[in-house]
Amino acid sequence: MAQLKTTCDTVVFCSSAGHCQLDCEYCIIHPVVKREPSLTYEDVRFFLDEVGGRVFLIFSGKGDFFAGYPKRDRFLERLLDHDVEVALDVNGVLLNEYPELPPEKLEKVRAVNLTLHYKQVKEKRVEKPWASNARALLERHRGELILGTILSPLLSDLWEEGLAFYEREVFRQTGRKVWLIRDCDRPFDPAQEELFARLKSRFGEMVEKEHRDDFAADFSGYDWVSCPAGRDYFRIWNDGRVQGCPWIPELADLGNVKERRLLRRPTPFVCRTPRFCDCHDLVQLGKMGFPEEARSLPVIAAGPQGAK
Repeated sequence: MAQLKTTCDTVVFCSSAGHCQLDCEYCIIHPVVKREPSLTYEDVRFFLDEVGGRVFLIFSGKGDFFAGYPKRDRFLERLLDHDVEVALDVNGVLLNEYPELPPEKLEKVRAVNLTLHYKQVKEKRVEKPWASNARALLERHRGELILGTILSPLLSDLWEEGLAFYEREVFRQTGRKVWLIRDCDRPFDPAQEELFARLKSRFGEMVEKEHRDDFAADFSGYDWVSCPAGRDYFRIWNDGRVQGCPWIPELADLGNVKERRLLRRPTPFVCRTPRFCDCHDLVQLGKMGFPEEARSLPVIAAGPQGAK
């Protein structure tokens, strides 16, 4: 969600799906989620009714959003009937009802993050559906769209083949460039760094940027922030659990939408450990409170990074 701002009253990181069709070796979810419960439309509607106002729903997390429900449920389409904005983080194997959405609903899909996991796309033999879905997103989506591929040291023997696939099936037909995303958990060795540099040169015309996560950098010079977690920011998991922040004990249990329970803080939370992906997202969305008087304070040491 690079530089994506929102005027929504509430922001929700919603890990709605309990299933992913792929089995990526580098997945930050261990083990890869399979056939767990998923959120239903009624579960999310309960939350929307409880908090009121306009809500920004960021669908990412454990499973793939479209793998979490059958197309006949029209889960995304029904949510877009509400006063919401939506961001989707998807693997591109399924799009369900997305290609059939009318323009007025598509306008509410503010951002899409589509990732090519080439080895799995190849092994599952879904090259054609993936490429077709990628082109459909590029044709229909009008908001921010990040199209990236993960370059993990575990699969460096397929980097070149995967980039050639993208060049042939997407770039040459659409002109859309790709982000090269480094595996956040595994550094490259010298030979892989050399290969990476060579591929960036070979495929340079279709590379938009190289990306590497650094969630703590936003907070350099601050020793505390005013965080909306538990008041205007929440995580909702596929089993219904609601959290303000999974790393702050007093914010880790705020109810369960499947049980129709929700607790909400009356005030923002003063946080002294802002270094996780949630923190970074809130900065990008313009929702984190920074005290101006803290600018001269020591730089926060980077701690272990949080996972989506």
